Amino acid sequence: MNLASRRKLRLRLRDLAAASAYAAVALSGAMPVWVSVLFALSFIVALLGFRPLAGLRTGAVLVLLALAVILFGLAFRGALNLVVAAVAFASLVTAHRMLAAPEPATDRQVLLASLLLIAGAAALSGEIWYAACLLAFGVFACLTLGLGVVEGPVERDEDLPLRPVLRQVSVGVALALAGGVAFFILFPRISWNVAARRATPPLLGGTTGMTDRVRLGGGGSIKTSARVVARATLDPDPGVDHLERYWVGRHFDTFDGQEWRGSGVPGAPKVYAGLSPLIPGTQVQRIELLPAYESRTLIGLAQPLAFSQAQALSTAGSTTALMVIVKGEEVHFATPGNAYRYVAFTFGGDIPAGRLDEDERARALALPEHLDPRVAQLAERVAGTDGDPRSVARKLEGWLKNNLGYTLELAGEGDAPLSHFLFDRRAGHCEHFATALAVLLRTRGIPSRVVGGFFGGERVGERYVVRAGDAHAWVEAWIDGRGWITLDATPEAGRSNQPIAALARLIDLYESLEEYWRKRVVDYSLIDQVGFVRDLVQPPRGQRTDDAHPEATGGTVPFRQVLGALAAVVLTWLVWRGLSRRLAQRPHPATSFLTEVERRLSRAHIARQDGEGLEELSRRLSSRRHPAAATLQRVTRRYLEARFGARPLPSAERRALLHSLERELSPRNSRAQEPGPS
Repeated sequence: MNLASRRKLRLRLRDLAAASAYAAVALSGAMPVWVSVLFALSFIVALLGFRPLAGLRTGAVLVLLALAVILFGLAFRGALNLVVAAVAFASLVTAHRMLAAPEPATDRQVLLASLLLIAGAAALSGEIWYAACLLAFGVFACLTLGLGVVEGPVERDEDLPLRPVLRQVSVGVALALAGGVAFFILFPRISWNVAARRATPPLLGGTTGMTDRVRLGGGGSIKTSARVVARATLDPDPGVDHLERYWVGRHFDTFDGQEWRGSGVPGAPKVYAGLSPLIPGTQVQRIELLPAYESRTLIGLAQPLAFSQAQALSTAGSTTALMVIVKGEEVHFATPGNAYRYVAFTFGGDIPAGRLDEDERARALALPEHLDPRVAQLAERVAGTDGDPRSVARKLEGWLKNNLGYTLELAGEGDAPLSHFLFDRRAGHCEHFATALAVLLRTRGIPSRVVGGFFGGERVGERYVVRAGDAHAWVEAWIDGRGWITLDATPEAGRSNQPIAALARLIDLYESLEEYWRKRVVDYSLIDQVGFVRDLVQPPRGQRTDDAHPEATGGTVPFRQVLGALAAVVLTWLVWRGLSRRLAQRPHPATSFLTEVERRLSRAHIARQDGEGLEELSRRLSSRRHPAAATLQRVTRRYLEARFGARPLPSAERRALLHSLERELSPRNSRAQEPGPS
């Protein structure tokens, strides 16, 4: 590969390293759009081989300073986070250097500025995609530096064999990455959680939020979404792969025939939102609402008793989040944020209650005007003469579940969507089933309301994830002496998410990797390091220890540990010996070249005297004015340079030298044979 090709490859690798670093920043969602546009344009221009700023040093620097004033001016006024401003300026510096004249100093400046971008991305976000960008930056940057080092001693017009060089550089990159991993695991550290974890809007935007109303009509496309909207750690841990539980979000008690709304009155913002006194059997959930959730409504497993320790997360960091209780409807955050963390206290059953407030009872029994009389007739036909409210509720729930179908594909429903669902189409999604059950209960004098939230949860690692497709609607009915009880008329097949299988598997894989990344990297701390070392030296589970049974062990090391240590030592020695032999058996490329030269000299009956090297032979032939002397001198010089001067001998040049030597040694060009001793 000649000089122009080598330089082109090196510059492309350098620019790819810079692009990888900026991708880590851009994917955090914190960068201003205009900065991303400028960097993208600069990268494309540089990748095409144009350097428009090569001759505009003063003007380009002035423009860069002006942009710095704008960025830090915005940060000073509070319109832009200071970290974001610093990273944006580093991005502009990187773009500026990519478009400058290609010089060794410029390469170092691009890589240094890109390293600042990687550090800034770690401060803005530490998600799994950051690991991919960091790995790409490390590989491209190391290859760039490796090619720059190799190119140093090579002459400008000399060809350089690329494949062996890249192979050696790649081995160095792999060793450097392995060393970095070992350093991270063993070097004492603190967890990244000491600093505020940032949260930013997702790459594909928000997926679902807790809407302030439930309107009948339209399809249920949200059920096919596999996007994760919440993660939760449960205490006690149920230890199941699939959580068949309800996550309560909002309550709706007013229905006008088309949509449900809540009628609660907001209270004052608080740091602790208590809905009911904590009772024995309370469960604790540590919940993280992700940016894809795109709502301020808190969710908790039924039935929520209280919420506390809430934090709002944004690109600026984390702050204490205040919560507002909307009586009988929801609890929402009063503090804005891209994501939230909080602790929920819930009771896994129906909460006993004395009596329902009269105003609440009236709202929970109100029916829409012009309700189709067939609805009340249906409730009467299903319930019969049964006077037990709980029994009536179960009968209505069972009839809807067993006699109507579930579907996400819906056409227009007109002005009476409930009647259309019950008597015409006879199929719908969860909002139709919940609405039908609530209205049927009200016609029988049983207070009821629709609940919006999620159903289910899939275990990933040590936590449960809730997906957008888990969004669900069901019913709570008031039973005197029992309080609000949960009813769900939707068929079981329509409660959980129903994503495309391939997409769900990909997202599951992503979530598993992200969970591992969080646990093993982002949250990895000194405590984890101590545990790692302890696991290496402690006896196996169930093994008797010296402290517990001193008379049994006698203070000796367990046999299994000794055997394992010996096996590790033997395996390490075998690997080292195999590599050493392989390296020792591999001849130097220049040595094989010398062998070919000697073979040609031997065929021409030219032999070296005792103790005579190739240089002495070359001088001896030159003193005798042998026709091959000049060619042998060139061959000797290139051999010494390739063997001891760190100047590789390309295969094309090697073939040319051997061919010239063989031609000069041919009988018709060389009438003399081996000269006599001088």
